[in-house]
Amino acid sequence: MLFKSRACFTGPASEGKDSKFLAVNHEALKLDLGEKKMAVHRFTILRPLSAGFASAPYKLKSPKRDPEAKVLSELRYGEDGHPVMRMWSFKKQGQPGNKGPRSDTSWCLRAGNTIKLWLDEERVKEGGPLAGEIPALSVCEISVAPKNEESVRNGWCIKITSVRPVGFSLHSMIGDLHLLSSSLSEARTRELALLANEQQVLEKELETQSVAFLLQVRREAQLDESGGTLKIVNLGDPFHVEIPTEALLSATNCTRMDWACAMLEVAIAAGALSLLVVANDFWKGGPRAVPIVSATTLFSDVTGPGTFKTPFLMDVDGNEAEVWIQVGADRVAVAGSKPPACDDYELTGLDAELAAAYPVQFDLHCHDKTVPAIWKGYLNAGPTRCQPVMAKRKRFQTMDE
Repeated sequence: MLFKSRACFTGPASEGKDSKFLAVNHEALKLDLGEKKMAVHRFTILRPLSAGFASAPYKLKSPKRDPEAKVLSELRYGEDGHPVMRMWSFKKQGQPGNKGPRSDTSWCLRAGNTIKLWLDEERVKEGGPLAGEIPALSVCEISVAPKNEESVRNGWCIKITSVRPVGFSLHSMIGDLHLLSSSLSEARTRELALLANEQQVLEKELETQSVAFLLQVRREAQLDESGGTLKIVNLGDPFHVEIPTEALLSATNCTRMDWACAMLEVAIAAGALSLLVVANDFWKGGPRAVPIVSATTLFSDVTGPGTFKTPFLMDVDGNEAEVWIQVGADRVAVAGSKPPACDDYELTGLDAELAAAYPVQFDLHCHDKTVPAIWKGYLNAGPTRCQPVMAKRKRFQTMDE
């Protein structure tokens, strides 16, 4: 029995007229704007997927492609092997739908860039970019089209033409997430430098303040539930991050907050927790984040069924305790209320539905007592798919309490 992370997402989902990207949405996308006349939504690109086949010049009712036409997007790979999407504008034509020759003005979009989508009542009607409502901090496939040269001169280069959720989570994107900056200051500095040096035409489209970055959580971090929402504090930076409840439960495959918090505490102790952090200076609770737990790190000392003592230490009432892992010997079928939220993440809480799984339990051992079942659940063995510390949790509870 081997414990390893499942295969990451490695290829384009589909191709089309416009360029496609995998991205995470900062805000929830809704078909009803409410009292707002217009809403702006931000997407941080995780990976350029595929270039579109749109080209210029182009006539809407022409029976064949112009032999002089040039593509408006091209997927390239830098010297580091990372994908970059180059896009071009085109000359404006009087007839709607027609495109003049491709212009020399171009720009690039890559992992870490945050671009904007403007929604108004007209755009959310039938045929708009949204197929349905999408929760915040979801992995989406977005289609992006370039605008004409006249719009580019006014600072408007791109148009997000469609947004749809995909069937996998950030756990499948871990290889691409490492291309993001590792701190808020680094992310903002990088985007400002790109804007100043090579991306001036994207001045109104490229976000430089409300950005996203990947943060490796240090073992000294702690959970704070005192304010009614879950925050992770003592991150080594002068801020804390807030984890929305929906994102927390989905990312940890748990149906209860206390179970999800227990998993985060074990992951922090093991150095197995990273956060995709999204910053926005207008959010009252501070930056928001999605937790990403590395099963590879958690099970680094596990070689098969049995009980395993790990080198990870946790605090129990002021005393250090060792983290032990119990792994069942046989696969079992689990009858739960519903399948796990993230099929591409191996661990799931007690309330799950799995075709085949190994029972897993994390215990704490210190010199005078043992705290069993700090986290208890299953390892999915079924088919894989592509600021200062303000407070801490009062005590560790078992999942049976």
